Formats: sequence, structure tokens, C-alpha cells
Amino acid sequence: MALSAETGKVVQWRRWAFANLGSVLSNFGSLWLLLAPLLAAYAPRRLFKTYFSLFLRRHARRLLAVVDPYVTVDVSEPGGASAHYSRYGRVTDSGDSTYEEVKAYLSDACAGEARELRAEGASEGDGVVISMRDGQDVADEFRGAALWWTSVVREDSQGQQRAHTRQCQRLTFHHRDRRLVVDEYLPHVRRKGREILFSNRRRRLYTNNKSGDSFRYDYKAWSYIDFDHPTTFDTLAMDTARKREIIDDLDAFRSDRDFYRGAGKPWKRGYLLHGPPGTGKSTMIAAMANYLDYDIYDVELTVVKDNNDLRRLLIETTSKSIIVIEDIDCSLDLTGDRAATQRRGRRNDRDDGSRRHDRDGSMVTLSGLLNFIDGLWSACGGERIVVFTTNHVDKLDAALIRRGRMDMRIEMSYCGIEAFKTLAKNYLDVDDHRLFGPVGEILGRESITPADVAECLMTAKRAGCDDESSRLEIVIDELKQTAEANAKAKAEAEAKAKAEAEEEAKAAEMDRDNTREEQNGRKSPKI
Repeated sequence: MALSAETGKVVQWRRWAFANLGSVLSNFGSLWLLLAPLLAAYAPRRLFKTYFSLFLRRHARRLLAVVDPYVTVDVSEPGGASAHYSRYGRVTDSGDSTYEEVKAYLSDACAGEARELRAEGASEGDGVVISMRDGQDVADEFRGAALWWTSVVREDSQGQQRAHTRQCQRLTFHHRDRRLVVDEYLPHVRRKGREILFSNRRRRLYTNNKSGDSFRYDYKAWSYIDFDHPTTFDTLAMDTARKREIIDDLDAFRSDRDFYRGAGKPWKRGYLLHGPPGTGKSTMIAAMANYLDYDIYDVELTVVKDNNDLRRLLIETTSKSIIVIEDIDCSLDLTGDRAATQRRGRRNDRDDGSRRHDRDGSMVTLSGLLNFIDGLWSACGGERIVVFTTNHVDKLDAALIRRGRMDMRIEMSYCGIEAFKTLAKNYLDVDDHRLFGPVGEILGRESITPADVAECLMTAKRAGCDDESSRLEIVIDELKQTAEANAKAKAEAEAKAKAEAEEEAKAAEMDRDNTREEQNGRKSPKI
């Protein structure tokens, strides 16, 4: 904002003088009204309309451009008389954020130049947005062109409806700079405004609302809270080389917009996080969101009515976001063993209603989910990441996790010595110690998750020991006890799984016997 606001005052004075000149022209127009009936009596009506309405009007516009060469563009705040409600929430007349972007762009200039200011609480964060009070102006310069912004209030009325007032940012510039302003300056203002808004905002964690409430006029597809998770890649318990690989992949995705457009692909990427419970899958998502500064959309499939509502959820998401479906193997029947699923469905049909598995009315199918990930509608917006988490990757349908849908598979495995060093630094502030050797032997021999290791470290921290050796000895004892408990739980789980497999085999055999009996009954001759 290099120009002084005094220059804008000169322009306003010139426009006032031109307005007085306009009153003189208006008096001439009054004289013309007296002469027009006399001329109309001797001239054909069609000639009068064509010549005086078009020819003189064109020359009047040219004369006005000479008298007042300045052009104005109004950027109005959304809402007002043309705001309405749909089944997915309040809809404004324009549906864009141009006004907020212009206000953000002008905020720095207003704080430095304008004398009469207005302070408003920022919609994101704890700061305030400084803007001009009504009638104030501020100067700007862009590639040698002089421009002035003025804050005005405009009244909008529709028919007989009561007029509504709108706050408006009015841009004034010389008509010779019209193409520069329209083609370059206004897009520049919007880009800078978006950058300012994005840098000041708080990240959000969204969850989808139940589709059954979508017919309410105030229904919103997503609800959100502020996302303030402290996890970063520095504190994530994971092998260092693997973390570096993931960070490099995220950096490449964020900077490859032109590559995706040139390759004809939507600007999105899929990640599959798989591993046992407690290995840090949700923590990995938080670290990714903090690193990229993205919002998170946590999709709960069981409350989505059908594929159509699932597609609407995708449309309501924004760019620079991570779309998450956690425990996707438990959300719906999306496993690869479709034959077993059909057998379970037939048995449920024979059971009474209390045992019927209806998923609370959800009719989302595997095909609908696949279209959600990489169908035509997935190309709306851009710069999105889709993350699936599962404890049993082998149970998922191959079509769901193929390359192109899930571009990178990240195994969240049991805790190793590298992950332990990160946790020891986080919990005990220990970088290295001679007892890391025995700890590494235990972790190499036993399958212990980072969550269990974190609990062992928390126990040592709360023990009240001052020296590092005593606390690490407590950690070693806790790890041994955890390993014994895990071995016992694993044996019980294997026994339970074996019993369920035997029951499944018996059920399959019963299905085959019932099918043979039905076939034999149809083939037996009638007596």
C-alpha cells in the first residue's frame, strides 16, 4: 500500500466537481424534454427511438468517460435479502468468500494508514480483524496502477421487500487499468487474502451428523470442534527412517499440484494405516494433520444412510483436508470374504428380528465407498488426503486397497528400540542410557505395542525416582510383566478364534446339508 490516502481525497474532489458538471448536463436534459415532443411530431417514431436512444446514449457514455475516467467495483458481504436455507444449511447469494478475502487483504493496510478503524473478532483464532469504518479509504498500488479502497454501506431491495443494508468494499481505479485490475489485481487480492485467512485459522476436527436429520432446515452435514492435538512427527514413536519416508511423501504431495493437473489426476492421495491396536494409527493421523496444517474429517459410515448421502458428505468437505475412516473393517461389510458374508446373511435371515444385523438402516455399499474415494465426485476441490485404518488388512476387499486408491501402505508395527528412544525422550527426557540394551532385547523378543510401552514409562515417571537408572529398571520390570500378560491374552484369543472357526465350519456344513435336502425334496417324485 504505497500510495497516500490524500491522493484518494483529490480523486474524490474531482468526482465531486464532475458531479456538479453532471447537474448542468441534467439541466440540458430538461430542455431536451421540452423540445422532444416537437421533434417527435415531424420524425418517424422508429427513427427517433433508434437514433436518439442508441446513438446519443453511446456518445453520452464516451463523454462521461472523458469527464469522469474512474471505474468502481463493489465487493459486498454475503447474505442479506437473498440468503436462504437448504437441507444442508444456510446458503448465501454468492456462496464464495471474496468479501472475507478482501477484508483480510486490507487489514494490514488499514492498521497502517486509515485513521478511523473498526475491530472485529476473527472467525478463526483469538485475534481481531482491523477494517475501515464507513466512508474511510486506503490507497494501494499494483504494477504502477493507482487504486483506492473505500468502505461503504449499500442498500439492497427486491421488489416490495424491505431494503437490507450490506457492508461493501468499493475499489476505484482509472478506466485504462481495467484489464489489469480484472485479470491480475483482483485475483492477487484474493490469493493474498486466502493466505492470510489460512495462516490465522484454527484447525478443525469434523464428524458427520446422522443422515436421518437431513430434512431439517438447519441441518448441517458436519459438526466440528477445534483440533488442538499436540502430536508431531518428532514425538511420534516410529522408526526414524520410516518417518522420514512418510514426511518426504507428504512434502511431494503438497507441492505437486501442477504435476497432478498435467498427469490428468485429481490432487489427492490415499494412505492405508494397518497394524495391531495400540500401534499409533490415530496418532499418525494427528501428526500428518499438524505437519500439513490440514483439517480432519472423521467419517462414521454407520450413520450414513446410503451412497447418495456419502457423496454429499464428500461435496461438503474443503480442500487442504484429511478424510479419515477408522477401523474400516468394522464399519460395514467391506471384507474380502464375500462368501462368508453371504452365509452370515442367510443365517441372520433365519434368525428372529432381535438378532437381525441391519446396521441401523445404513445402505452404503462397497461400490459407493469406492466412488467416494476415486470416483468423478472425488475430483471436486483438491489437495485432499484419504486415510483408512484397520487392524486386519487381510480382511479388506482387494478393490478397496489397490494402488491408485491407497497409494501408500504404512504398517504400524510393534515397538522397536528406535520407537522406544523417542518415547523415553518424551516421557523421561532420556536420550541414551546403558539400560537401553536390555530394553531392546525385550522389545526384539516380545510383541509390545507403543501404547503399552508408554504406560510402562508413565509408571516409571510416577514412581518418584530421581535417577535415570532406577526409572529404566522400573520400565524393564513393567515390560516383562506386560509381555507375560500379552502372551496370556494371545493364547486366549487364539483359543477363541479356533472355536469360532470350528463353529463357522459347522455352520457351513449345515448350509450344505440344507441345500442338498432342498434339492432332493424337489427331485423326489409325487405319489
